[in-house]
Parts: sequence; C-alpha cells; structure tokens
Amino acid sequence: MRSNKKGGLEISINAIVILILAITVLGIGLGFIRGMFSNTIGQLGEVSKDIEKDMINRIRDSDERFAMREENIEIKKSGEKTIYFGVRNEEETTNNVGRDFDIYFECTEAMLDSGGDPTHITFNVFSKTSLIKRDEITVMPAIIKVSPNAVATTYMCEALIDGGDYASKIFYVTVTS
Repeated sequence: MRSNKKGGLEISINAIVILILAITVLGIGLGFIRGMFSNTIGQLGEVSKDIEKDMINRIRDSDERFAMREENIEIKKSGEKTIYFGVRNEEETTNNVGRDFDIYFECTEAMLDSGGDPTHITFNVFSKTSLIKRDEITVMPAIIKVSPNAVATTYMCEALIDGGDYASKIFYVTVTS
C-alpha cells in the first residue's frame, strides 16, 4: 500500500500561491483607493483656497466689513451645508496685535406664516475669529444643520458681529423636503 502524498503537497502549494496573489491584489487595490482619496482631499483644500481668495477680493472691492459667499441658502431637511463668510478689521488696535470678533448666527423667523420653528436650524462656527490686524481680512466657514423636524419653508436668519455693533447681515435659509 502506497499513499499518494504528492497530491496533498500540490494542493498546499497551490493554496499558498493563491493566498499570495490575493494579498498582492488586495494591497494594490488599497493603494489605488488611498491615492484616489488623497487626491480628492487635496482638491477640496484647493477649492477652499479659491473660495478664500474670492471672498477676500469681494470684500476689498466692496469695502464691506462683513460678507457672505451666499445669501440665499437651500438645504434639505436633516441636511447640512458649509457656508463661508469674511470679516475685515477696520478698527485700530493697541500695539497692532489685531482684534478678535464675536460672531453669532441665528434664524429669527419663518417666512409666509408657515409655522416653522427657526430653532430647528443651527449653526456651528467658532465664536471668535483669530486676531485680525487693521485692514486684514479673514475667511471662515460656518456649518448650517437642519433638523428633520424643520418645516419646509424659508427662514430669515442673521449673522451678527460683536452683537451687531460692528456688522450684521441678513440672509435666508430655504429648507426643502
């Protein structure tokens, strides 16, 4: 009686070769996906720089203290959107170290007597800007979040810089279904 041990050895070698090929293909696939995501993230950073450059030019051309990239914003229920705003410091500061500003966003009322509750719209923004020297402009993002319970209508909102004493801007958020 002879046992055929060659067949068992060939199956083991084939299994090892297939395993090595599978790991190699997986590594190549992960490298490709990683490269795609890093390119996308880099492009988002470039878009952000373009937005910043555009906002700075817009504020310089208009001589405004405060400007928003969009003043009519549309967001779906349960959605969120990033908006951009710019602030120019027109005030003298002591020792030329710069000035910071308190920034507050709020929605005050729903339009057209729709029964909408403006508290269903929230804003995430740094409460203070970094120090801005005289005649310098900074551009910052704000994230608007809409609750799933928000009524689909247009809300009047306001951005206040230093409680509205330095600058304020009214804008509109339209919530869609």
